[in-house]
Amino acid sequence: MIKEFCILFFILSLSIFSEAIEKESSVKTTDTKPFNPLPTDQVLPKSLKFGAFIDAYYLYNLNLPKGTERKFTTQGVRNNEFNINLAHIDVKVEEDKYRGRIALQWGTSVNSNYAGEISKDVTSNQASVKNIQEAYVGFRLSKSTWVDGGIFFGNIGRESWISQQNWNYTRAFALDYVPYYSTGVKLSHEFSDKLSMQLQILNGWQIITDTNRDKSFGSQIKYLFTPKLSMTLNQYVGNDAPDNERRQVRLYNNTILEWNVLEWLSLAGQFDIGAQKAKQSLVYEPWLQSYNPALFSSPYRDAAASAYKQWYHGTFWISFNLSPDYRLSFRLERMYDPLQVVASTGTRNGFMTNGYTTTFDILSFHPGLLRFEYAYRRSADAVFEYRNSLTSKKEDFLVVAFSMKL
Repeated sequence: MIKEFCILFFILSLSIFSEAIEKESSVKTTDTKPFNPLPTDQVLPKSLKFGAFIDAYYLYNLNLPKGTERKFTTQGVRNNEFNINLAHIDVKVEEDKYRGRIALQWGTSVNSNYAGEISKDVTSNQASVKNIQEAYVGFRLSKSTWVDGGIFFGNIGRESWISQQNWNYTRAFALDYVPYYSTGVKLSHEFSDKLSMQLQILNGWQIITDTNRDKSFGSQIKYLFTPKLSMTLNQYVGNDAPDNERRQVRLYNNTILEWNVLEWLSLAGQFDIGAQKAKQSLVYEPWLQSYNPALFSSPYRDAAASAYKQWYHGTFWISFNLSPDYRLSFRLERMYDPLQVVASTGTRNGFMTNGYTTTFDILSFHPGLLRFEYAYRRSADAVFEYRNSLTSKKEDFLVVAFSMKL
């Protein structure tokens, strides 16, 4: 009897022990799961959007120059040929607490705008960065405050790099001589529905790869007088001279007024003024040493120690929506850069040029846009290429362009 009881007790104990092992095993399996502070079932945000843009054009230069490239511009830069001004693909997201965009680009305007990027460095050169249109991330700091960092579109000027957003196809001088893109960090804040502001710390004036150890600063103030009338003020200050040269601080102010007068009539104007400290200019004056050897240890005097060179732009736009399918726009502009700060001509009067542009748009192909444009430009000096390797004071051309934005 005792023997049978022992056998039964052994069988029950074995069963209970086996069940305990299974429970312990299941608990261990649950407890030993790796700790992950981030959710593993992350789904793509609903605001994620993919896009694309292509801008094709043909430009016929009535000057009939021998060269294939137009000077003093980055848009529609190729003479008498079919080409792609800008094409890009992008991915962007904008959520309640974060946002970002990355866009890759190609085209003749890309090659022109990124020509100034440093190419001597192995790790950062124009061959690798010119295809980046924008690459930034942003975070919301408060209800009305954002901070963004990376590569983003420049904020100076009314016309955009994306031609469909402009009333004219080509760009005004005032837009071709300000940054199309910037690299750095920007802080933006909306004080009210009418007033917003932006502060920027940048590598420099339209550069990704920095040219020196200095940083530049930008700002923007935008005010809506009414839903149809707005004013924007853009500023820039910074030194873009290489470290082996004296600091040549650049100051720039851009003022924009936009007025949607009627449903079929819109006006816009902007005025720009820039000033840049002159590069060091030494003049040989040996009498300085004889005058006061203690003060003048060198017979050279810096003739441009405190001089600033200035230049100006003035641009006016008017646009008529003739019907839902047709639009007619005009642009008048004046660029005054006699000291050749931003536009080098090598001529007596520098770049003192007027421009007149007429653009007719067919809007019925939405999201496509068919455009016809005629532009006439006249300068104080013969700075434009002309037939038979000559130069001319005037340049005029015709453009046919078709773009599509998805």
